[in-house]
Amino acid sequence: MSERLKAHIALFISAVLFAINYWVSDSLTDHIDTIPLVFFRTIGATLLFGILYFLEKGRKAPNIKDICLFAIAAIFGILINQILFFSGLHYTTAIDASTIHVSNPIIVMTLSAVFLKIKLTNNKLFGVILGAIGALVLILYQRDYNSDLSSVRGNIMIFGNTFAYAIFLIMLKPLLKKYSPITAMFWLHIIASAFLIPASITTLIQFNWVEVFQEYWFSIFYIVFMLTFVAYLLNMYGLKRLSPTAVSFYIYLQPVFAYIIAIIIGEQLPSFVKIIATLVVISGVVMVNIDKFRDKKIVKTK
Repeated sequence: MSERLKAHIALFISAVLFAINYWVSDSLTDHIDTIPLVFFRTIGATLLFGILYFLEKGRKAPNIKDICLFAIAAIFGILINQILFFSGLHYTTAIDASTIHVSNPIIVMTLSAVFLKIKLTNNKLFGVILGAIGALVLILYQRDYNSDLSSVRGNIMIFGNTFAYAIFLIMLKPLLKKYSPITAMFWLHIIASAFLIPASITTLIQFNWVEVFQEYWFSIFYIVFMLTFVAYLLNMYGLKRLSPTAVSFYIYLQPVFAYIIAIIIGEQLPSFVKIIATLVVISGVVMVNIDKFRDKKIVKTK
C-alpha cells in the first residue's frame, strides 16, 4: 500500500470521527460551558501526545523560530478553533455546523494564494466566488425569520472556526516538512495549554468536576481521545503526505456522515435551500481544483 493511499485512508477515518463529534459535542454544549470543554480537549491531548512524543525515537525539539510558528498555529488551530466551535454549536445545530465546514477548502485555497503564492486562475477565482456565495447562504439562511437570530450567531462562529482551522493547515504544512506529526501535535498542545490554563483558572475552580464526569464521561472521553488525539493525528499524517487542499477535501464527507447519523437518530435534516447551498460550495471547490485534475490527466496520457 502506497504512502499516499494510507494518507487518504487516514483522512477518511478522520472524517468519520469528526462527523460523529458534531453530535457528541452538540449534546455536551447544552450542559458544559465552552472553556471547560476546551480545557478537557487541550490538556487531555497534551498528556496523550506527550507520552507518544517522549517514546518517539529520533525526536527533535523545535528551534525558537519554529516554536513561535507553532504558537501562532496553536492559537488559531486549537484555541480559537475550539472556542468558536463549541460556542457556535451552543447556538446552531450539528447539521448546520457540518455543512458550513464544507467551505473550508475554499478558504484554504484563498489563503494559499495569499501566503503560499499559489496562482489563482480564472477557474479558481470563479470557484472561490461560488464557494463564498454558498457559504454566505449557509450562514445566514433561516427558515423562520420571525425567530431570534441566535442560530445566525452560531453559524458565524462556526464559520470563524473553519477559517481559523484553514489558517492552521496553511501554517502547519511547512512545519510538517521538518517535524513528525507526533512532535507537531505535542508542541501545539503544550503551547496551547500554556495559554489556556492561566486564562481559565477561575472558571475551572468553580466547575463541578464530579457531577460532569459522572454524567458525561464517555462524551468527554470521545472528544479528548477519539477526536483530539486520534483524528488530529490522522489529519497530521495525511497533511504530511498530501497538500492542504487535499486534506481539506475530506471536509466534504463530514456533512454526508452527519446526515446519515441524523437519519439514524431521528434528527431533522437540513432544508432544501441549505442542501443547494452546500452543492454550490462543493461546485466551487471542484472549480478551484479543476486545473489540477486536468494537469494530472495530461501527465498520465503522456
